[in-house]
Amino acid sequence: MTDRPTDGPLPLGGGPSGWERARSRCTACGSEGLLDEGFLEDTGEAAKGYVRWVQGARDTGFLGGFASMGSPRLLVRAFRCRECNHLELFAEAR
Repeated sequence: MTDRPTDGPLPLGGGPSGWERARSRCTACGSEGLLDEGFLEDTGEAAKGYVRWVQGARDTGFLGGFASMGSPRLLVRAFRCRECNHLELFAEAR
């Protein structure tokens, strides 16, 4: 992965420095150093307690279930701005 200019999306990379860059500035209000890490809780039926990103468009399958069996899934990492409460979400590669 190559570094992008600072005016575009920041590549997260695999180490903690990628997450430090991601949480250094709010993309909504521009505040610096005010992003807190948290998570989005999933409390639905048979939930594992956290939200996951699923590849592909949401498609309802047979009997109303989602036809996403076997689709790649990534954990979602969330950051909240203390100034404006904007949420930044990132799909975390394993």
